[in-house]
Amino acid sequence: MDKNIVYERDLLYPTENMFEPGSIHVELLSPNKKGSMPVLIEGKTSHSPAKYIDSIIRIMQSDIFDRIHIDVKHNINLYIKGNELMKQESAGKRYVSVMFNGERIEFKGVDDIEV
Repeated sequence: MDKNIVYERDLLYPTENMFEPGSIHVELLSPNKKGSMPVLIEGKTSHSPAKYIDSIIRIMQSDIFDRIHIDVKHNINLYIKGNELMKQESAGKRYVSVMFNGERIEFKGVDDIEV
């Protein structure tokens, strides 16, 4: 995988316990051959990013992508770096691809980020 990081940021997101927020590291990669932007999320706390993906997407949209007029659901290829908490979603793969199917969010394990 040949990737160029164009922007990085750490973000907090709410969890069930207001005194234990989740934390993620976000990397925006240069646009791929299809013209969409790959974005990699890596969890930094013990919370599973997949469980809180709705909140994470909302926060990323308002804190990062609204500034550059990009819609996460239409112009971003979103990936979560797999770890122990992500075993079910990743099916043993390196990453979990987050796919938008209308209003539904689906997960699929993948070995590589589409660059």
